[in-house]
Amino acid sequence: MFRFKESVKVSYIRQGYIYFTSLRYDELDERQQKKIHKLCRECGGAYSKALFTAVTTETSDDLICDAHYISKSTLSRMKREYYERFPMKL
Repeated sequence: MFRFKESVKVSYIRQGYIYFTSLRYDELDERQQKKIHKLCRECGGAYSKALFTAVTTETSDDLICDAHYISKSTLSRMKREYYERFPMKL
């Protein structure tokens, strides 16, 4: 479920765009999917798979953190960076 994150330096409308675009990952063309993968690698590093799951599915943060052995603060930091670096045009 989309919730505005005040800690992310991105407007409400832009956050909504990023959230729903990322959730539609399977519907995007290959070029757009590659951009999302690249951004997840850049923002997530060793935990890029956790970040990818967090932004492209509605899986809870708790489940993602448990599955990938990371803290919620680490996942939140990666998601904040993902939102702030998301390209203006995908």
